[in-house]
Amino acid sequence: MQKFDDLWQAIETRVCENNDITHEELTNETTARGSAAKQRVAHIFTLEVLLSRHREKYASPYVALAGEEALWHLIFKRTGWKPFEIKQLSFSDAMFVIAELFRDENLPADVRGMLRANGLRDQSYSIYDFSEKDWAPRDNENILKR
Repeated sequence: MQKFDDLWQAIETRVCENNDITHEELTNETTARGSAAKQRVAHIFTLEVLLSRHREKYASPYVALAGEEALWHLIFKRTGWKPFEIKQLSFSDAMFVIAELFRDENLPADVRGMLRANGLRDQSYSIYDFSEKDWAPRDNENILKR
Protein backbone atom coordinates (compact mmCIF):
# COMPACT_ATOMS: atom_id res chain seq x y z
CA MET A 1 0.00 0.00 0.00
CA GLN A 2 1.32 3.39 -0.96
CA LYS A 3 0.22 5.10 2.24
CA PHE A 4 2.21 2.55 4.27
CA ASP A 5 5.28 3.22 2.14
CA ASP A 6 4.81 6.98 2.59
CA LEU A 7 4.36 6.60 6.33
CA TRP A 8 7.46 4.40 6.62
CA GLN A 9 9.55 6.94 4.70
CA ALA A 10 8.31 9.87 6.80
CA ILE A 11 9.09 8.07 10.05
CA GLU A 12 12.46 6.88 8.77
CA THR A 13 13.43 10.43 7.80
CA ARG A 14 12.32 11.80 11.17
CA VAL A 15 14.20 9.12 13.15
CA CYS A 16 17.39 9.70 11.17
CA GLU A 17 17.20 13.50 11.51
CA ASN A 18 16.34 13.50 15.22
CA ASN A 19 19.06 11.05 16.15
CA ASP A 20 21.88 11.99 13.74
CA ILE A 21 21.74 8.66 11.92
CA THR A 22 22.79 8.44 8.30
CA HIS A 23 20.91 6.46 5.68
CA GLU A 24 24.01 4.26 5.36
CA GLU A 25 23.84 3.41 9.07
CA LEU A 26 20.16 2.63 8.80
CA THR A 27 20.67 0.22 5.92
CA ASN A 28 23.79 -1.43 7.37
CA GLU A 29 22.47 -4.53 9.12
CA THR A 30 25.83 -5.23 10.76
CA THR A 31 25.70 -2.21 13.09
CA ALA A 32 23.67 -2.23 16.29
CA ARG A 33 22.92 1.49 15.93
CA GLY A 34 21.52 1.07 12.43
CA SER A 35 19.49 -1.98 13.42
CA ALA A 36 18.16 -0.18 16.50
CA ALA A 37 17.15 2.80 14.35
CA LYS A 38 15.35 0.53 11.90
CA GLN A 39 13.57 -1.11 14.81
CA ARG A 40 12.56 2.34 16.09
CA VAL A 41 11.06 3.14 12.68
CA ALA A 42 9.16 -0.16 12.74
CA HIS A 43 7.98 0.50 16.29
CA ILE A 44 6.50 3.89 15.43
CA PHE A 45 5.09 2.59 12.14
CA THR A 46 3.34 -0.25 13.97
CA LEU A 47 2.03 2.15 16.61
CA GLU A 48 0.51 4.34 13.91
CA VAL A 49 -1.24 1.38 12.29
CA LEU A 50 -2.60 0.26 15.66
CA LEU A 51 -3.82 3.79 16.41
CA SER A 52 -5.44 4.05 12.98
CA ARG A 53 -7.38 0.84 13.68
CA HIS A 54 -8.34 2.19 17.11
CA ARG A 55 -9.64 5.42 15.55
CA GLU A 56 -11.70 3.44 13.03
CA LYS A 57 -13.36 1.59 15.89
CA TYR A 58 -13.84 4.35 18.47
CA ALA A 59 -13.64 7.80 16.87
CA SER A 60 -16.71 9.79 15.96
CA PRO A 61 -17.39 13.09 14.22
CA TYR A 62 -17.54 14.65 17.69
CA VAL A 63 -14.42 13.01 19.16
CA ALA A 64 -11.96 12.32 16.35
CA LEU A 65 -9.19 10.90 18.57
CA ALA A 66 -6.68 12.93 16.60
CA GLY A 67 -2.96 12.49 17.10
CA GLU A 68 -1.90 11.47 20.59
CA GLU A 69 -5.55 11.42 21.73
CA ALA A 70 -5.87 8.02 20.07
CA LEU A 71 -2.98 6.68 22.17
CA TRP A 72 -4.46 8.15 25.33
CA HIS A 73 -7.86 6.62 24.54
CA LEU A 74 -6.31 3.25 23.74
CA ILE A 75 -4.53 3.24 27.10
CA PHE A 76 -7.74 4.34 28.82
CA LYS A 77 -9.68 1.47 27.22
CA ARG A 78 -7.03 -1.05 28.29
CA THR A 79 -6.40 0.21 31.82
CA GLY A 80 -9.30 2.35 33.00
CA TRP A 81 -6.83 4.95 34.24
CA LYS A 82 -7.97 8.55 34.48
CA PRO A 83 -7.08 10.76 31.48
CA PHE A 84 -4.86 13.08 33.54
CA GLU A 85 -2.81 10.05 34.66
CA ILE A 86 -2.44 8.80 31.10
CA LYS A 87 -1.35 12.20 29.78
CA GLN A 88 1.48 12.28 32.33
CA LEU A 89 3.06 9.11 30.89
CA SER A 90 6.24 9.46 28.88
CA PHE A 91 6.18 7.99 25.38
CA SER A 92 8.34 5.08 26.60
CA ASP A 93 6.00 4.39 29.51
CA ALA A 94 2.97 4.50 27.21
CA MET A 95 4.64 1.95 24.94
CA PHE A 96 5.33 -0.25 27.95
CA VAL A 97 1.63 -0.20 28.88
CA ILE A 98 0.54 -1.38 25.41
CA ALA A 99 3.56 -3.58 24.62
CA GLU A 100 1.55 -6.75 23.93
CA LEU A 101 -0.29 -5.06 21.06
CA PHE A 102 2.96 -5.05 19.07
CA ARG A 103 3.06 -8.84 18.83
CA ASP A 104 2.79 -10.29 15.31
CA GLU A 105 -0.56 -11.95 15.96
CA ASN A 106 -2.10 -8.54 16.72
CA LEU A 107 -0.99 -7.00 13.43
CA PRO A 108 -2.73 -7.15 10.05
CA ALA A 109 -1.02 -9.33 7.44
CA ASP A 110 -0.12 -6.35 5.25
CA VAL A 111 1.66 -4.69 8.18
CA ARG A 112 3.61 -7.86 8.96
CA GLY A 113 4.56 -8.00 5.28
CA MET A 114 5.72 -4.38 5.35
CA LEU A 115 7.91 -5.07 8.37
CA ARG A 116 9.47 -8.11 6.69
CA ALA A 117 9.96 -6.22 3.43
CA ASN A 118 11.97 -3.62 5.32
CA GLY A 119 14.34 -6.26 6.64
CA LEU A 120 13.42 -6.31 10.29
CA ARG A 121 15.15 -9.02 12.25
CA ASP A 122 13.78 -10.85 15.26
CA GLN A 123 16.49 -9.43 17.49
CA SER A 124 15.55 -6.76 20.03
CA TYR A 125 17.42 -3.49 20.43
CA SER A 126 16.92 -0.77 23.00
CA ILE A 127 14.76 1.95 21.50
CA TYR A 128 14.53 4.01 24.68
CA ASP A 129 17.64 6.03 23.87
CA PHE A 130 15.90 7.66 20.91
CA SER A 131 14.25 11.07 20.88
CA GLU A 132 10.56 11.32 21.75
CA LYS A 133 10.37 13.72 18.80
CA ASP A 134 10.56 10.65 16.54
CA TRP A 135 6.82 10.23 17.04
CA ALA A 136 4.81 12.93 15.28
CA PRO A 137 1.28 11.56 15.65
CA ARG A 138 -0.61 14.28 13.82
CA ASP A 139 1.75 14.20 10.83
CA ASN A 140 1.62 10.41 10.70
CA GLU A 141 -2.16 10.35 11.00
CA ASN A 142 -2.47 12.70 8.02
CA ILE A 143 -0.35 10.36 5.89
CA LEU A 144 -2.63 7.42 6.67
CA LYS A 145 -5.75 9.49 5.89
CA ARG A 146 -4.66 10.17 2.30
